[in-house]
Amino acid sequence: MNTLSLGFSGNVLRVLQLSDTRQIISEYELTLSFNINEENILKQNQKELARELSDSISGIPGIDGSEPLTAGILIETEQTFLSVFPIDFNEEQGNINSHILWELSNYFPDTYKNFNIKYFRLNNNYLNETIDEVLLIAIDKGKIEFLKNLCNSCNIRIKNIEIDQFAVDKCLKENYPDDVKNSNILIIGCKNSRLDFSMIVNGNLTLFDFENFEGENFRTLLVNKINHLSSMNIDKIFLYGGDVSGQVKNFLSEQYKAAQIEFISFPGNNDFRFSPLYGLALKNFESAESIKFKG
Repeated sequence: MNTLSLGFSGNVLRVLQLSDTRQIISEYELTLSFNINEENILKQNQKELARELSDSISGIPGIDGSEPLTAGILIETEQTFLSVFPIDFNEEQGNINSHILWELSNYFPDTYKNFNIKYFRLNNNYLNETIDEVLLIAIDKGKIEFLKNLCNSCNIRIKNIEIDQFAVDKCLKENYPDDVKNSNILIIGCKNSRLDFSMIVNGNLTLFDFENFEGENFRTLLVNKINHLSSMNIDKIFLYGGDVSGQVKNFLSEQYKAAQIEFISFPGNNDFRFSPLYGLALKNFESAESIKFKG
């Protein structure tokens, strides 16, 4: 059975279709007139945006709207709220859930109930065996409904919604299994004004952080961040993302000449902008546990 993945990145839509043998059927990048990351996107004319999306992808083979389809949806970290903080896992689950909700309410005191949330234990032994860090992931329910309406206009039903930084690790594990098993890996997601950082140790996510930047200020930011993470013994750095990822790789290669630095790619493709979409497709092929937000 084929699988379809749609990725929204600013005003860009990326489309990836794989066959049941995981071969690329189609791979497209389309430019939209609207930016999915803008705060006022939910206030714009939804019908006009849906019509534009439908028109934009109607020319892609197999997505003409004549037959209903199911797709995994990929969004960027910028479209979510993410926070890392410690939790005492000796507490009862109800108390843990309350603590996590309280954390979110500190940032959104009036609207925290308007978010769907999920969290991951990072298993980095933050203080001791019971007190550990968690990564809280929250997405506005209005954004979920917005994405559903957009896709419904194209006769596409959303199967799940994933975030690029946490979908790309599946692509990494599938195509670089020895590195994931034997190395401490730093993943850097490169956006035009933001860098996301994840550490994979023994195949597990143990750290997440991000930094915003302007222009070419990412250079100082990168040096500070990697120096800060040096105690975690980084063996290899993997990159994915947009145009700025090339600049990031060149800078890191000059700054850390002994470091192993690669783009995350997958069979039949060297365009690392699509690597998170491939990771999402793999998760949906295997019905693996994914970050699912239900409206």
